[in-house]
Amino acid sequence: IETQTTRVEELRREVQQLITSTTEQVALLELIDSLERLSAAYHFESEIRRPLDAISMSTRGFEDLYSSSLRFRILRQHGYNVSA
Repeated sequence: IETQTTRVEELRREVQQLITSTTEQVALLELIDSLERLSAAYHFESEIRRPLDAISMSTRGFEDLYSSSLRFRILRQHGYNVSA
């Protein structure tokens, strides 16, 4: 059981590092989307909130339909007021 616990902590640190080191906004939204689909996002709520605050203030880099719809959906799911 101890090895499983340490493995879980290692994986949690790796995902936290991945969230904080990802600089491309669309890639970060895809990562957040994947974590939510795996039902693991609740482990990283504070790590997810910070980049979403920055993404909510910026519209740069969301020119195509995929990235703008992903931004819209993820921000709305997290309670941000995003105009349609």
